[in-house]
Amino acid sequence: MTFLTFNKTIQIRLLLQFLTTLATMTVLPYIIIYFSKTVGTFITGFMFIFVLTASMVGSLTGGYAADHVGRKKVIVLSEAIVSIGFACVALVNSSLFTMPYITFFLFMVIYFFSGAAEPAYQALLIDVSSLDNRRSIYTYSYWLRNLAISIGGIIGAFLFFNYHFFLYIGIAFCLFISLIITISCIKETYTPVPLETIPKRGNTFLKGYSQVLKHKSFTAFIVANLLLISMEEQLTNYIAIRLTNNIPEPQAFLFFRADGINLVGILKSENTLLIVLLTLVISYFVKKYNDRFIILLGVSLYFIGYILISLSDVPILLIVAMFVATLGEMIYLPVKQTLLADLIPNHARSTYMAAYSLFSFIGISTAGIFILISTWLSAAVMSSIFGCMGLLCLLIYLRLTDKVKKHSHHRTT
Repeated sequence: MTFLTFNKTIQIRLLLQFLTTLATMTVLPYIIIYFSKTVGTFITGFMFIFVLTASMVGSLTGGYAADHVGRKKVIVLSEAIVSIGFACVALVNSSLFTMPYITFFLFMVIYFFSGAAEPAYQALLIDVSSLDNRRSIYTYSYWLRNLAISIGGIIGAFLFFNYHFFLYIGIAFCLFISLIITISCIKETYTPVPLETIPKRGNTFLKGYSQVLKHKSFTAFIVANLLLISMEEQLTNYIAIRLTNNIPEPQAFLFFRADGINLVGILKSENTLLIVLLTLVISYFVKKYNDRFIILLGVSLYFIGYILISLSDVPILLIVAMFVATLGEMIYLPVKQTLLADLIPNHARSTYMAAYSLFSFIGISTAGIFILISTWLSAAVMSSIFGCMGLLCLLIYLRLTDKVKKHSHHRTT
C-alpha cells in the first residue's frame, strides 16, 4: 500500500509528525550543550534526569487519560501547552536576557506534555488502521520520522548556537499549525468506555497499569523491545567509549583519517542515511514475506551487526557491520510495531502504549549499567552478553508471532 491509499486521518497525522519532528529536532539534540555552557555539566546531569522523568510521568498520565477522555482531547491540550511552552522558551532566551533555570522548568513542562501526547498519537494510528495496512503505515512513519530527524538536526547544527531564539519561535509556530489542523481535520477516533461499566478494580491509575503488566504476551513484547533499545544505545555509550579508548589516534580510512570519536559519528550518520534512502526500498522487497520470518530475520541481522561493532576496531568492518545492523532495523521495525498493535486490547490502547514507552525509557537507561560493568569485563564477554540478549529477543518474538498467528486465525474463522 502507498501513502495515498491510507485513511485521511493517517495521512494528516504522518505529515504533522514529520513537521513537528523536523521543527523540534532543530533544538533538542543541542539542549544539553546549551545547559552545560550556562549552568555547568554537573547540574545539567541532574536536569537531564528530571526532564526524562517528566516525560515518563507525562506518558503514563497521558496514556491513562486518552483511554478515559479520548485521544483528541489529550493531543489538543498537549500540543497547545507545548506550543506555548516553546514560545516562552524563546522569550527567556532572547537577545535581552538568558534565563537557564526558567528554561529548564519550561522544558520539564514541554517534555511532560510531549510525553502525554505520544501514547494518544500511537493509539490514534491503531484506531484508524487495519491489519492489512499497518505494516505499510509504520514503514512510512519510521521513514518520515528519520527523514525529519536528519533534516532538523542539520538545520540545528548550523543555526542553534547563533539563532536559537528564531528556532524556538519556529517550533512554536509549527506546533500551532499542527494544533489548528488537528482541531479542524482530525476527528475523535475513540469513544471512551463509561467508567461505571468498568469493574472497580480497573478504575484507578495504578491498578489500570497493573492490569497491563498482567498481560503476559504484552509484557514479553516490552521486554524484547527493551533488549533492542538497550543494544542500540550501546553505540553512543559503551561502544563509543571502547572505540575512543582503542583508537585514540586517527587511522587511515578510505580517503581520510578518523579516530574512535570520528568513527562513532560516521556510524551514526551511516545509520540515519541508510534509513532515509533505503527504508521504502527494503519494504518493497520484503512485503511478500510473512511477519514472523521478517521480524526474526531483521532482529538477527540487527544483533549480528551490533555484536560485530562491539568487537571490531577495523574501520571498514565497522561500516559493513553498521550496514547489517541498519538493514535488520529497517526490516524488523515496521513489523514489530504491527505486532504491538495486534497485542493490545481496543479499550486500553493508550494505556498500553504508555507502558510500552516507559519500558523504552528503561531500555535507554540501561546504557549506564553496561558502561559500569564494562570496566570489569572484556570486549569478548560484553559481546557474549549482547549475543545472549539477541537470542532471548529472538525466542520471545518466535513465541509471540506464533500466538498472534493462532489468534488471527481464530478471529478469521
